Amino acid sequence: MPVDFRDYFWGEGNNGFDVLYHNMKYGYGASKELADFFRERSVIEETHSKLLAKLAKHASNCCTQGTFAPFWQLLKASSEKLSTLHAQMVQRFQDLVKEVNKYCEEQHKRHKQVKEEESSTLEVVQYIQQTTLSLHKAKEMYNSRCLEFEKLKRENASLKEVEKVSYMSILKN
Repeated sequence: MPVDFRDYFWGEGNNGFDVLYHNMKYGYGASKELADFFRERSVIEETHSKLLAKLAKHASNCCTQGTFAPFWQLLKASSEKLSTLHAQMVQRFQDLVKEVNKYCEEQHKRHKQVKEEESSTLEVVQYIQQTTLSLHKAKEMYNSRCLEFEKLKRENASLKEVEKVSYMSILKN
């Protein structure tokens, strides 16, 4: 038996629409935060790349002759390679930031569109929630009055007292 989303969408307390709407609403801010994170990471990687390039330059200025010469060449080559890789990572992060910003703007436009298109749905959902709340309050009041009535019946209260309680409960509504 397959599960159908629409059968479970409204959820407990008819909050399904609200959950989806708020997730969409707060998605814009979350996307901005993600772009900021990637931007900061890009700056860190760029700094790391520059420092590695500086180390590679330092390694090339060291002893070019002697027993450590091959080792210095290896250090220079590995530092240059790491610097290049980090520079490529910077470029990828910058591209990712552009894509996230593009997604963020599209999401913002879509949220405005959905807000306009689904305003009637939002009103209906709020009406259903208000009706459900009113129904729950009325049910509680009914149950308390029934208990009060039963209590009076058990105490063998006079018919006049029972009618008075019933009449008073009608007036309170």
